[in-house]
Amino acid sequence: MRIILRPLRKNAWSGLVKYRNCYEDLRPYWTRSGRVYTGLTRKDEERLSDILNLDLKQDSEFWKNFFVRTSGRDLYLDIEDAMDELRYLFLKSHKRVKNSIMEHKASANFVLINKDEEAKRDNVYGRVKREALKEFGLLSPDDMRKCLRLYGHNADSLSNEILESRLFKIVEGNPESFINKWVKNVTRDTEFLVETCISRNIIRRNKNIYKYGTEIIGHGLADVVSFLEDPKNQDIKITILRQIEPKDRLKTEVELPEVNKKAFEDEEVKEGKEGKVRGTKKGDTL
Repeated sequence: MRIILRPLRKNAWSGLVKYRNCYEDLRPYWTRSGRVYTGLTRKDEERLSDILNLDLKQDSEFWKNFFVRTSGRDLYLDIEDAMDELRYLFLKSHKRVKNSIMEHKASANFVLINKDEEAKRDNVYGRVKREALKEFGLLSPDDMRKCLRLYGHNADSLSNEILESRLFKIVEGNPESFINKWVKNVTRDTEFLVETCISRNIIRRNKNIYKYGTEIIGHGLADVVSFLEDPKNQDIKITILRQIEPKDRLKTEVELPEVNKKAFEDEEVKEGKEGKVRGTKKGDTL
């Protein structure tokens, strides 16, 4: 397997990584623990020492003279070769080398590129993106508004065209987040309810403390979702739903538990009957 060591930065004024015939050596260094950095584990030391017939212990003379020379071009390593494998293991955790383009390492001037690993990561990302775009294509405008609410955006007043465009940019930019936040999120309806309540000041949030009235219902969104999904708290959930929409238009964004649906419907019918009785009371005028 071939590994590439590639320089990252160009000189700000010359536009070059290195001038011709100029080199930079990556050497062992002292770590904060007072040990010499070699990049090798004990097993690697023993195995490669036998193959190369060298003393690779941290305190050996070998590391005083060892270096990996770099220029402005890519350096290719074939880790089937024992010496190149030694160089690869040395570079892999070096403070000036990062293991992929995606890794954040402020001190890095070089990156190790493993073509096989890069291809695997690209394939995984491609599969996730295709799945996200497929699920995005199944969304209705109402679903898109719900999804944007989970991202903290109020999309109630957006046109369908702007709505779709805005959500598409989010999905395309971070498909994995969309999969986790919407597609595989089994509590997304309750999370939508919580975010809607926060926007209408029904539930108040101060940092990570969530309150309904004077009662603290959770420390963090996960706690609030668990509170509202608990069968013991369904009366509070129904009260919250009543505050979101008028009774005659109450079509809950969150599916009510079966145990409370009948009681909720019976209460609506009872109130309707009482209204009719009051409307026919003797002496009433139109």
